[in-house]
Amino acid sequence: MAKKGSTGSAGRFGARYGRVSRRRVSEIEDEMNNDHTCPDCGSDAVSRQGTGIWQCAKCDHKFAGGAYKPATPGGRAVTRSIRAALGEGEEDVEVDADVEAVEE
Repeated sequence: MAKKGSTGSAGRFGARYGRVSRRRVSEIEDEMNNDHTCPDCGSDAVSRQGTGIWQCAKCDHKFAGGAYKPATPGGRAVTRSIRAALGEGEEDVEVDADVEAVEE
């Protein structure tokens, strides 16, 4: 007999769309609803406000990120590149200031 698994949030789909698709939806939604760290104050109070819009409940810092995660792999790579271009000794420089310096 087949093993019963928990579908979690994807249980709303019932028997439709296939097992793999429902599992992927469930994993994405679980990750989206986890606690995320605020890039401004460091608390675990960031929640999703809309597609790609994230806001910290503690300090009200609102920022753009990925659709399902506050930081995307591409965004992290860009931040690393900007910091490397400005010099590795400037760790205290914020990302917004880095972007303005590179654009000038």
